Amino acid sequence: MTKLDIRRIIIRYINHEATQEELSILYEWVKKGNNDEVFKKFVQADFLVNYQDKSWDSEAAFEDFLRSIKKNESKGVRSIIARPHVWKYAAAVVVIVASSLFFFTQKNVQDNIAPPIDPNMITLQLENGEVISLDPDTDVTLKSKTGNAVISLVHGVLSQESVTDEKEIGKENILRVPYGKKLSVTLQDGSVVMLNSGSSLVYPNSFEGMDQRVVQLNGEAFFEVAKNPEQPFIVRTKGMYTQVFGTVFNVAAYEEDGTEEVVLVEGSVGVGKPNSDEKAGLQMMEPSQKLAKSAESDTGFVLENVDVTPYISWTKGILAFENEAMTKIIKRLERQYNIQIVNQNETLGERRFTGMFDVEDIDHVLRTIQAHTNFSYEKQGKIIMIKPNKQ
Repeated sequence: MTKLDIRRIIIRYINHEATQEELSILYEWVKKGNNDEVFKKFVQADFLVNYQDKSWDSEAAFEDFLRSIKKNESKGVRSIIARPHVWKYAAAVVVIVASSLFFFTQKNVQDNIAPPIDPNMITLQLENGEVISLDPDTDVTLKSKTGNAVISLVHGVLSQESVTDEKEIGKENILRVPYGKKLSVTLQDGSVVMLNSGSSLVYPNSFEGMDQRVVQLNGEAFFEVAKNPEQPFIVRTKGMYTQVFGTVFNVAAYEEDGTEEVVLVEGSVGVGKPNSDEKAGLQMMEPSQKLAKSAESDTGFVLENVDVTPYISWTKGILAFENEAMTKIIKRLERQYNIQIVNQNETLGERRFTGMFDVEDIDHVLRTIQAHTNFSYEKQGKIIMIKPNKQ
C-alpha cells in the first residue's frame, strides 16, 4: 500500500465512491499505528483551511467517527458508511478533499499522504501542497484554495501575483512539465524561464528579502535573467550550480543523459560544483561557449566554443542535432514526442547525425534519419521499435 493509494482511498471514501475492497483496506489502515491520528488531522486540517468562518468541534466529531469504526469492527466494513450521524461531520469537507489540493505541515501526515501528481499534465505545486493542472494552450487565472496565491497563464506564460503577506514570501513552488510539452514562467523578479519537455523547476514565489535568487532545475531550461547585481541569480542542478549576473543562457541537466551543460548566449555566468564554496572556484564563461560536466567524471568541467543555435533551437519549436549520437537523439525524441523508443539495432546507437526539424512529426524525423542509414521501425501505440533492416 503506497502513500498515494491510501490518499486516493480516503478521498473516495469521503465522497461515497469507495468500493467494498477499498473500504476494507481503509478500515484496516485506520486501526494500525498512529493512522487514526493521521486521518484525524486530515479531516481537521481540511475543515480549518476551507471553513474557517464556521463553528465545528473537529475533535469531538472525529472521536465520534473513531468510535463508530471500533463499534462496527465485528460487523463488517459496509456499516462504517451507513450511519448518518457520522456523515453530518464529514459532509462539510467532501468537496475540498476531493480536489486533492492539500498539504499537511505536520511531518507524520506528510509521511503518510502525498499529493497526487498527474505525470501527463503540466502541474504547479504550491508550498501548501495544492496541485494545479495547467493547459499551455488555454489562458486562465486561478486562485489557490487558501486565497494566498493568484496564478495566471496567458499565451503559454505562467505568472503569479506579487505576494503581500510577509508570512507567505519565499515559499517554494514546483513546476513540472511532462514529455511532449513546454511552458514558460515569469518569476517574481521579472526573469523568464522556459522549461523543456520532461523538466521541473523549484522556485520561490518571491525573492524579496533574500541575498540570492536561487532556483533548482531538473531537466532543461532557457533562462532570461533580470539584472540585479545586489542579488545574484543561481541555478542549481544535481551536478553543478550556475551563478548569473543578468544574462541569457541554457541549462541542460537531464539525469538520464548522464551529463550536464550550460550554454551561454549573452552576458556572464560562473559555474561551480554544487558542494564547493560558491564565492570561489567559479569557472567563468563567455558568450557562445558551452561548459559540460559528466556525472561519471570528477575531473571538472569541459569548456569549448560553440554555435549556440542548436542548443537553444528547442525554444522556437525546432529540433536540432549537431553531430549527435543516435543514443542521445533517441532520448531527445522520447521527450519531444512523449513516446518510448526501443532500439534493437546495435550498430545504429553510436552513429552520429546532424539535422534540423521544424515542427515535423516523429515519422518524418525517423524517415529522414532512415535515408542516411540502414534500419527499419514499427509503431505500436506510443512505442517505436527500431530494428536492423530486413535483408
